[in-house]
Amino acid sequence: MILAEANMDLHIVFFELMPAISVVYEIGFLPEEGEICELSPELYSQCRSKGNNIAGRLYTVIPKSASACFKENEIGLLSEADIPKLRNAVGFLRDYAKKAGCESVNGDDVLAAAAKILPPVFSKNSRFAQNEEKESY
Repeated sequence: MILAEANMDLHIVFFELMPAISVVYEIGFLPEEGEICELSPELYSQCRSKGNNIAGRLYTVIPKSASACFKENEIGLLSEADIPKLRNAVGFLRDYAKKAGCESVNGDDVLAAAAKILPPVFSKNSRFAQNEEKESY
């Protein structure tokens, strides 16, 4: 299995890395450092008004590129604990893309190349989805 090449504790791979990789494909881009921001006071207020119990700080990803964005009126929420997992997933995907022969730093190229060698469950329902039949896993 290709994921075993990560040389990571299996708990980390299955319960932290894999869900974070799926989130990256769900949002459709590789979030960079400056794109992860704490919610504004207005967004905290909106969350509370919808009955959400907020314990701790919440963050969201605000893409710099207009082509990488959430659906209208949608916001993805992250806890402080989610941020390092998301960063690890981005690094993992960049490394995997290199293993697939992708030298580009462009996020779309990286996600497309990694999707070609990862099990299809990660990129399923994303614009990077690959054929379900893979020989690499």
